Amino acid sequence: MAKSSKAIRKRIKSVASTKKITKTMEMVATSKLQRTQGKVVGSRPYTTTLASLLAALSEAVGSLGNFPLFEKRNPVRRVLVLVVTSNRGLCGGYNANIVRKAREHVAALRAEGLEVVLHVAGRKGIAAFRFAGIEPAVMRTDLTDRPTYAEAESAGAPLLEAFLKGDADRVDVVYADFRSVAQQPPTALTLLPLGSADPAAAKDAAPQAKEDFLFEPAPAEILAELASVYVKNVLYRMLLSAVASEQLARRVAMKNATDNASEMQKNLTREYNKARQAMITQEIAEIVGGAAALE
Repeated sequence: MAKSSKAIRKRIKSVASTKKITKTMEMVATSKLQRTQGKVVGSRPYTTTLASLLAALSEAVGSLGNFPLFEKRNPVRRVLVLVVTSNRGLCGGYNANIVRKAREHVAALRAEGLEVVLHVAGRKGIAAFRFAGIEPAVMRTDLTDRPTYAEAESAGAPLLEAFLKGDADRVDVVYADFRSVAQQPPTALTLLPLGSADPAAAKDAAPQAKEDFLFEPAPAEILAELASVYVKNVLYRMLLSAVASEQLARRVAMKNATDNASEMQKNLTREYNKARQAMITQEIAEIVGGAAALE
């Protein structure tokens, strides 16, 4: 019985140590979530204005045939799919849900007879696809949990190059769309060509009201420069959204782990008290029995 009490005491210490770790991770994830969520919300006015300006420029130019980023190729033969996952785990079903959405999206594209070129960002996504026997064409592990515009430019450069060179007729991105604390659905969104995005998936980036602009220099010159800027900005928003969703998922997972550790600690303490009480009762019985034998 004494050995049992000692083993339970060791388990209580182990659970308490684990609880400290999960509680700390929950607090860190909460801090990172607040910072990234603020950036997601703060970037919306700029994205909205940029989208409104792009729409006005497109209308002013009229024909978009001379702007390759707007070119809708027919037929579409090859689609580049970028999947954004995390480099670290311990975030519940975050990565699994994105990988599942990506595989469904890829399967749907292939069912249409399209060739798919897979790019995966994040160690967890790379490992998941490799485990499934799918080798991504491009793998990135350099995206951090503090996305910068420079990272968006670095991630967007090969996508723009592939589309402009004709190596891909369309570019899709699969990521976690941070819409609110209650909604971060895995989403497949068309990034290129411009104008192909699902309005429901990019409603916060849609122009809210028609505005009149005076352009200097000519609208065509501005549009030629602004189109690539808009693509990189949308990709930057996607990276921010993905990181915010990851940190929220990690916070929830660590809170659940901390709550489970507290419950386990409570049950183990109760079990330890019962074992200790049984041991004391047995010792008293042995003393009483020994005293009775001496009489």
